Amino acid sequence: MTKTFKQHPVRRIAAGAAILAIAGASMPSAAFAQETNQVRFAQQFGLLYLPMHVVVDKKMVQSCASKAGLGDIKVTMHRFSGGAAVNQALLSGNVDFAAGGIGPLLKLWDKTKGRLNVRAMTTLSAMPLKLNTNDPRVKKIEDYVGLTDHKIATPSVKVSIQAVVLQMAAKKKWGAKEAFKLDPLTVSMKHPTAVAALLAGGQSVRSHFATLPTSYQELQSGKIHNVLTSYDVLGGRHSTVAMYNMEKWKKSNPKLYNCVYTSYGEAIKWINGDKKAAAALYKRFTKSKLKLADIEKMVGDPNEMLYSQTPERTMEFAKFMYSIGSIKNMPASWKDYYWENSYDQDGS
Repeated sequence: MTKTFKQHPVRRIAAGAAILAIAGASMPSAAFAQETNQVRFAQQFGLLYLPMHVVVDKKMVQSCASKAGLGDIKVTMHRFSGGAAVNQALLSGNVDFAAGGIGPLLKLWDKTKGRLNVRAMTTLSAMPLKLNTNDPRVKKIEDYVGLTDHKIATPSVKVSIQAVVLQMAAKKKWGAKEAFKLDPLTVSMKHPTAVAALLAGGQSVRSHFATLPTSYQELQSGKIHNVLTSYDVLGGRHSTVAMYNMEKWKKSNPKLYNCVYTSYGEAIKWINGDKKAAAALYKRFTKSKLKLADIEKMVGDPNEMLYSQTPERTMEFAKFMYSIGSIKNMPASWKDYYWENSYDQDGS
């Protein structure tokens, strides 16, 4: 006689749960993580952004995400000119991480404090910003006073780190009330366009607050000389570029955020471990027309180009910007505008 058994309702529910658990284990973990499947970076021009090129070229975020069970991640990089454009892209949701100067970072931190809460994930690099000119009349900063046929190119007027350094230089020379003395001479212009204007000559743009490699190109030409550097103004080396993002993205994607942070640490370590390979990657990735030997010289000189996650002299920018009313909130320390993952750095 064949016996049939009727499963108890409780047992049936338990069995069903077990089946779902087994099925869930075989499904992609990304379905449960509910994290985004893409990372969009905003970058600008120059050697300052080499860590990003390394991260993208070597697919470091994708590799980390795969190991973390996040599935396939799409990583894209979008190029902008100037901190204002980068900040707008981040606020509008067109990018997830913005790479920009310490000045634009502080502006956005101040603007979004208590709301969107933008902070830096990590520092990328330090480099002396160089104010160069083809005008023989200009040898020092006071020589700009009274010129009516001379413009100074910066990536973004008032917002870019170059614009802020120019204001700091003016304050240092003429006092706090004169911090904006040279602002009327500034214009927004992409670095490649600015270097082309200076090398061609005969144009209203006769000075350029340049970054590498454009500052190198200008000074190597023999037609252009240096007026001052940002290291002169701040009294030493300072962080120039940081990577920053909004709090919502960080909280919604904790595993992927950690992968992005980890990837940049690995990229900087790789660059510092093999400067020649890093120079070669930059030339190939950016399709630069510069000679490889020149790129190697720039990347290999720590006085010209330093890749580091440590915030350095960033509070000098914060103090100045607060003093002139450029930001309304005065940070107690650099940790106020960096996320906690950077707190193990010996920052300033």
